Amino acid sequence: MKRLLAVLWIVLFGFAGAAAADVSGDIAAVLRSKDLNKVEVGVMVAQLGESADATRIIFRSDSDIPLIPASNLKLITTAAALDQLGGDFKFRTTFALRDRGDSGRDVVVFGDGDPTLGDVEMLKAVGWGTTTVFDGWAEQLKKRGVTNVADVVVDDSVFDTEFVHPHWPANQIHLRYSAGVGGLNLNANAVDFYLTVGGVGQTVSYVTDPDTRYINVKNTCVRGNENAIWLTRKADSNDITLGGQTNANTGPVSVSIHDPSMFAATVLSETLVRNGITVSGSVRRDRAALAAYKAADDAGRSAWTLLAAHETPLAMVLARTNKDSMNMYAESLLKRLGHAASQQPGSWANGTAAAGAYLVKLGV
Repeated sequence: MKRLLAVLWIVLFGFAGAAAADVSGDIAAVLRSKDLNKVEVGVMVAQLGESADATRIIFRSDSDIPLIPASNLKLITTAAALDQLGGDFKFRTTFALRDRGDSGRDVVVFGDGDPTLGDVEMLKAVGWGTTTVFDGWAEQLKKRGVTNVADVVVDDSVFDTEFVHPHWPANQIHLRYSAGVGGLNLNANAVDFYLTVGGVGQTVSYVTDPDTRYINVKNTCVRGNENAIWLTRKADSNDITLGGQTNANTGPVSVSIHDPSMFAATVLSETLVRNGITVSGSVRRDRAALAAYKAADDAGRSAWTLLAAHETPLAMVLARTNKDSMNMYAESLLKRLGHAASQQPGSWANGTAAAGAYLVKLGV
């Protein structure tokens, strides 16, 4: 059975005849590739004129067949990100220690909107897990002789705190592909469940990745005759119900979380504790921490120690956004565009404006 791909429409501006011929030949060569033997593809390439009558079709192949639509808007978002952020851009998540005198020392994470942090599905290819970066940060603390910290603080001011777009379907917010986006993200802002069955009719046992107290789980899932597991989450909370039935050990089954930045910061706190570092305070958000660090004079800056920075090249984000059609990645790129263009917290409003400005620059 053939796998269906969406029709791809390509619009060319100002292409000369020779260049258009090159495009036509290049696409035709790709379509003849043995990699596409079992794939159904529809393509249309058009050169726009001053009017509809002046538009010229450069190339077309099965462009009128009905196919399942794909997330083609991601192509605009990623192209705008590549153009405006630049090919050398890297998301940079920074880990710091802040001395508060008699109140102790806090660890502070400055988020940069990186959608890849702790994305276990992507990182398993290099042998990393959800908390590998956090484990490394714990080692950095221990190398400095730090075995006790007060608060775990996250500054996610690179983005706004509207994690879920108000126009997204309310009945799908718990699904992995509808995960919200924050200034600090972890595991694509979802928790993965792995289930182990017992006797027929008995409640299944489970573990989660990451292993975290951030969620509250009600488990009614039992061993049955079918594989019909479901996970749901109450809106604006992390109260999760695992229900249905399964006839075998299974996983991962994923559910999105509420408030990505606090989720990541909570898992960081738990990771520090698992690595032998006592956290005596709380996990909290401080959206003024980065500004305070930047504004500190030499004397004030001495209270801060930058311990580590985790960087992710833009190319890695673009590949996963488009090849794997990762919605959360695209939303993060859009907000990061908005932040770069406006120097304000990235939002869907300023991100959309930045993507629109890119299209205008192209002549759309």
